[in-house]
Amino acid sequence: MKSIYLAIIFLVSIFMSSCTASRFVEPIEKDDWSVGGSFGGPIIDFGGPLPMPITSLEVGYGLDTNLTVFAGWHSTAAIFGNAQVDLGCTYRFLEQDGYIPNLSVSPSINMIYDFGDKNGNIWPVLDLNAFWNYGQRRSYFYVGFNNYFELSGTAANDQPQDYYWLFNPQLGHVLKGKNGRGQLTTEFKVLGPNLENTYAFVPFLPLTGNRGAAAFFIGYRWTFGNK
Repeated sequence: MKSIYLAIIFLVSIFMSSCTASRFVEPIEKDDWSVGGSFGGPIIDFGGPLPMPITSLEVGYGLDTNLTVFAGWHSTAAIFGNAQVDLGCTYRFLEQDGYIPNLSVSPSINMIYDFGDKNGNIWPVLDLNAFWNYGQRRSYFYVGFNNYFELSGTAANDQPQDYYWLFNPQLGHVLKGKNGRGQLTTEFKVLGPNLENTYAFVPFLPLTGNRGAAAFFIGYRWTFGNK
């Protein structure tokens, strides 16, 4: 029976934390707004490697040049009767100097309410990213870690909680259009390499043997405001 519980814990952790790409790695300009969305998810074996078609929408506002607040709505979750949103901010605390990258931190919370079961949950999330701007349009590459924390002491069927931390390394690129307004984002994640996936009945395509799963996302955002 424990194998069933481990499967449930693993799948819930994967889907709650990986249903979207990073919201904002680089803060937008002060007083600018940004709207966008992403598509993708864990890669499964479906006659070949295929990202799960999970979608989400986002909005961000530049409180300052180095501080952006954001909110996201998980649109795929809504199809299954769940209201799921995330709220957070991105702060750049170190600016790029040659090969020394920009560094940013993005604390947020992920909240979900199931209208069928009439219950909900909340998870703290913390992203740490290093990114390098390049070119006249200041596109950038980034590498970082998404950290997802489980607060509940019990898992499915009131079983003891074995996993309190989901660790997701990530690598991405943001290609900026003219004036940096349009941004095409791509991101690759290794989901939960610290968690065993032996009991997961979904055909994930992991890169680390019997641990974790790979994921891919593509998205687009448009910024507008003070320019």
